[in-house]
Amino acid sequence: MIEKILHRLASAGSDGIKKAELKRKFGARCDAILQNLLDKGDIFVEKKGNAYFVWTKDNYVVHLSKNDPKVKLVLNMVKGINRVDKAHGHIHNPGQPTANTLLQNFVASNPAFKIEFDKCLRESPTSIGWTPFSQIRKRICESQKLSPEKFYTLAADLVERHRENYEISSGGEEGIVTRGLIHGFVRNV
Repeated sequence: MIEKILHRLASAGSDGIKKAELKRKFGARCDAILQNLLDKGDIFVEKKGNAYFVWTKDNYVVHLSKNDPKVKLVLNMVKGINRVDKAHGHIHNPGQPTANTLLQNFVASNPAFKIEFDKCLRESPTSIGWTPFSQIRKRICESQKLSPEKFYTLAADLVERHRENYEISSGGEEGIVTRGLIHGFVRNV
């Protein structure tokens, strides 16, 4: 019966489902099963008006991101730390290395990225010293056979690790997303 309840919750999507509806469909044992799932953190229950609504944890995050501006802001900020303007994130599965860990390993084993990034900055600044990320991306993606998403993830990690060496500026159509803003320009400090 647990699988049936979880399947019903998953199919309800980000709208959730009324607890009373689940009780009507699955009977008296439903309360104990829901409490067990709630204790394990597999589901979330929230009171809306006079009714209690139930979600799977993934659907609850989607629900909150759609309906709670504070959660939406925080999620965008968290995404902005590791994502780029047009890249779509990956859901982290427990037990697997995070994208950040994999990136740190890649950057540590690939110093050529930093070297070429610095070379691009030296060779192509504007008259005020700022270089568009898009210009650097085109050059590095071509030479190192990287996707734009991989480039921006590596660039964000590089800039974050070496804050004393780089300064980023908001603007542009593509770049590193930090605190919800696209930072499309970079320069050496």
